[in-house]
Amino acid sequence: MTSREENPARPLVSSPADAPIEVVAGVFVRDGHVLLCQRAADVPYPLRWEFPGGKLEPGESPADALRRELAEELNVHAHIGEELWHSQAEYPDGMRFHLRFYRVSWDGTAEARAGIAQLRWVPLSELEHYDVLEGDREFCLVLPWLLDPENVDADDVFMRVALLEAQRAYAEGEVPVGAIVVHHGRILARGRNAVERKQDATLHAEMQVIREASRHLGRRLEGCTLYVTLEPCPMCAGAIVWARIPRVVFAAADPRAGACGTLYNIVQDERLNHRCQLRGGVRAEESAELLRRFFQQLREQERGVDSRNTGK
Repeated sequence: MTSREENPARPLVSSPADAPIEVVAGVFVRDGHVLLCQRAADVPYPLRWEFPGGKLEPGESPADALRRELAEELNVHAHIGEELWHSQAEYPDGMRFHLRFYRVSWDGTAEARAGIAQLRWVPLSELEHYDVLEGDREFCLVLPWLLDPENVDADDVFMRVALLEAQRAYAEGEVPVGAIVVHHGRILARGRNAVERKQDATLHAEMQVIREASRHLGRRLEGCTLYVTLEPCPMCAGAIVWARIPRVVFAAADPRAGACGTLYNIVQDERLNHRCQLRGGVRAEESAELLRRFFQQLREQERGVDSRNTGK
């Protein structure tokens, strides 16, 4: 495993300053299946799968907007139930969305209408294999746990969400490490390495999410679990101790910088006034493979540059 520090400088990337677009989506559940819509070929993000719903119009409540959208898209009268999840997503074209997912019941038979190519009832176990919109990817991972928390490993689910962040870091040219902070079953903060994009050596994924979660709870993150795809380094382990995070779950061990049991065990050092519960190895191979692929690609790029410089 290669430490996250070994990445040459990358160009700075800025993100849009506009407020995210508010989106509501309906979750139709029937006999262990959920309803997905495939977008039509002539609408934005064509032929991608998504949960049915759409944007809030000015002055609309989320429930009113969702009833309107489901009537237009599916020709059903929907009864809006509990909010199951909310998340934020930035799409490759720079558009940002704030998404809320509501469980719904309905009158009538759903049929594809405005902007929808087809409908499909998908088994919960197969959701992750669908090419869904960026904003729905996280929800596809957490939904089986939300519907059956006693029989689904929450640590596995939340680590997969952290791996989504790592994949986004990879796409941005960063060492692919992602993290989230979970408080009583809800994600307070999501983050990924931003060292190269922002030219700041402290912007590891863990530091990003600790800062974001602290904006919600204050400097002591009691009752939280931090999930991260690579074992925290000494800097991040120190921040975990100071933030009083009671539990840390990581994927791959880091033999070159790991400070949660590999080189050091800062978060369980008896000489400090706070210690964490630790669980390592959750989806370790998936994280390790992502890191290997990143550094292999980096080495190939460097060899290509060397060959051009030497004329070979």
